[in-house]
Amino acid sequence: MERKTVVDAMDRRLLELLIENPRLSNRALARAIGMSPSAVGERLDRLQKRGVIRGFTAEVDLAALGYALEVVVAIQLRQGKPVRETVEQLRSIKEVRSIQLVTGRWDLLLTFQVRDQLHLREILLGEVWAVADFQHSESMIVLQTWTAPTPLRAAFDEDDEPDGD
Repeated sequence: MERKTVVDAMDRRLLELLIENPRLSNRALARAIGMSPSAVGERLDRLQKRGVIRGFTAEVDLAALGYALEVVVAIQLRQGKPVRETVEQLRSIKEVRSIQLVTGRWDLLLTFQVRDQLHLREILLGEVWAVADFQHSESMIVLQTWTAPTPLRAAFDEDDEPDGD
């Protein structure tokens, strides 16, 4: 069973600020929460070592680079080959943004970013459907995406008690 990492109110506030703007400096974070920059740095290091912060990334608008079409492909696999091998084969497709192992009718959900429908056709016919254990798929074009403004709300529920020993 996975243990929940407990964070205090200052850590929560740091995480909220970083989610809003990952480019904030330690000095800016320190001003926002009323701590010294070195104390903020120590907290961030601790959060990284504990695996709460996994990294800092840049959000790139792929549509601005010519990859305007986002597609979700649900895949059913044949039984036999380990799923990990299939996932590794699919991860080698450069247009794949994410792969999720799911329950239900489908086995995998792939998210692609492609230039247009012709590009999608090339990827599906040439690479996805060529996976040895591919059985069936359904493709869905993403029309719009909404994300939660603060994805940590549930994790920061004050009434949530940490797991005991």
